[in-house]
Amino acid sequence: MDRAYYAEKGLFVGITALICAFYFFAPTLFTFKSSLVTRSGEVTDVKTFYNRVESSRGGSSIKSELKFTLKSSESVYVLIKNIGQSGYNSRFEKLATELKNSKEATVWIKEKQMDEFKPTVFQIADRNGEILYDFKESKSKSKFGFLISFGVGVFGIGLYLFHKYRKKPAHNKT
Repeated sequence: MDRAYYAEKGLFVGITALICAFYFFAPTLFTFKSSLVTRSGEVTDVKTFYNRVESSRGGSSIKSELKFTLKSSESVYVLIKNIGQSGYNSRFEKLATELKNSKEATVWIKEKQMDEFKPTVFQIADRNGEILYDFKESKSKSKFGFLISFGVGVFGIGLYLFHKYRKKPAHNKT
């Protein structure tokens, strides 16, 4: 067994996992409420979609999406969640009903994403200011992804460093 080969693969996997952790998950996870701005307006085109997603290993799961727009902006606001094999996301269906009933909403997004077509949604409130989708709920999916990616990254790099810098036992010639 060539340990050097596997240690180098561990380094590659570790660096890739750390890049993924900081590129995909950290921007959402490390966003603070003070850096968010609000967009308010009349809610239009509230729809919930379900799409089957095939994995590279032959399995599949269902991805649910809640999409809506505000008349005051050109943006489409999207919430996405993988719901496994369920086929129904009661949380998004309830949220869609609440948005339709409210007819007006306020959405919190990053200030630097104000001109983007699909900004990241951090919080949603109805016309009365009641929070429908909380800041903590939006960050929860990023927390799990960040921790897993970061852990795999540290393990892979640690494996490489352990192999490269460990003291090798001295061979006695007698």
